[in-house]
Amino acid sequence: MADEHKTVLLSILATIVAACLLFVTTVAIAGGVSVALFKSYVLPLFMSAFTLAIFWVFLFARNKGKLPMLLAETAPPKDEKASTAPESTA
Repeated sequence: MADEHKTVLLSILATIVAACLLFVTTVAIAGGVSVALFKSYVLPLFMSAFTLAIFWVFLFARNKGKLPMLLAETAPPKDEKASTAPESTA
């Protein structure tokens, strides 16, 4: 999967959007900014986005070849030989 880093980046953006929407919702429900609600619901989403961002950096570097120790080892290509069965003419 060559576009893994794009999928992780999309996940980061979705997590940040979810955190912002949840923050707006908690402000609307509480009638103001509640530190307890922020710490309980919004902060974990921002922490999750931060850890995904760190994962994305390593994944992007691996895909660019900057981290050779993390490159996936690929199997050598198989030699595809033509069939040696004789052709029959009818």
